[in-house]
Amino acid sequence: MEELLIFLKNHLTEIKLYFFYGFFFSSFFTPIAIYIGRKFRIIDKPLKDDGRSKIHKHPIPRTGGLAVYLSLILIFLLIDNFNKQIVGILIGSSIIFFGMLLDDKRGLSILQKFSIQFVAAFVVIFTGTVFVGITNPVGGGMLKFGGLGIVFTLIWIVGITNAVNIIDGLDGLASGVVVISSFTISLVAMFKGDLSLSLLLLGISGTLVAFLIYNFHPARIFLGDSGSELLGFLLAVISVAGAYKTVTLLSVAVPLFTLGIPITEVFTSILRRLKTGGSPFKYDTEHMHYILLKKGWSQGKIALMYYFVTFFLSMLGLYIAFGAR
Repeated sequence: MEELLIFLKNHLTEIKLYFFYGFFFSSFFTPIAIYIGRKFRIIDKPLKDDGRSKIHKHPIPRTGGLAVYLSLILIFLLIDNFNKQIVGILIGSSIIFFGMLLDDKRGLSILQKFSIQFVAAFVVIFTGTVFVGITNPVGGGMLKFGGLGIVFTLIWIVGITNAVNIIDGLDGLASGVVVISSFTISLVAMFKGDLSLSLLLLGISGTLVAFLIYNFHPARIFLGDSGSELLGFLLAVISVAGAYKTVTLLSVAVPLFTLGIPITEVFTSILRRLKTGGSPFKYDTEHMHYILLKKGWSQGKIALMYYFVTFFLSMLGLYIAFGAR
């Protein structure tokens, strides 16, 4: 903990500044994204083309990803640390955003969406963001992953990207959870002395706090797949980058716990769909937030409950990680 306190003391001004940078940029870009969504008909209709009825009653722009992406581009430029790894994260994020923006506008097949996600993941892997080994908790030293490191990293990135997208089913749900998760993971980056990653994560937090003003129930704009998958991708990649090429309890426990809800949703969704003989990738409304909605919970109440659980899990992850040192 001493390392974290020293970091905070030395960089407190920058930490506060980048949070407010994100807040200011998003406050500016979100109304523009709403206008663009309406202008170019990038909207979420209450009644889908396949006849499936949605929760909201009026067409709502699903261009929130545009506000998030533009805000983050400016934050990247302000950080001004364009090493190979950061450039890879920027390129991979752009691939996800533009690919999923096309999905928001026209719709993509499952295969097309996975192809975009894997291409983006390979970009960050080949620019240095990859798990290469795990510290040996018994004998010390490090156990090398070899080629399995790429497999583990691919599964983690694609899995978390889709996990955040899964919980983006109600107003403010995904964006609020990611605010808490990004801030929590930023503490790990601070502890390890990584200024660039910590500032990027704080910029994400500020961006989403401002976005929530428009996205919390009743929402005036949705993240869309371009926003939810961009955020999932960034959290996954940054948590790998923050591992400094080794997997320790600190590197793994915090992302696993703070992203506990979306990770759990992925596994339960796959098992539920396989159990009923359906495709594990087929859309359904049996996620926990939909079940609570059917039981009479309001969207705002469900979102606040998810925030509380995410905060609790985040604190638990930090306690386990820092307490193990």
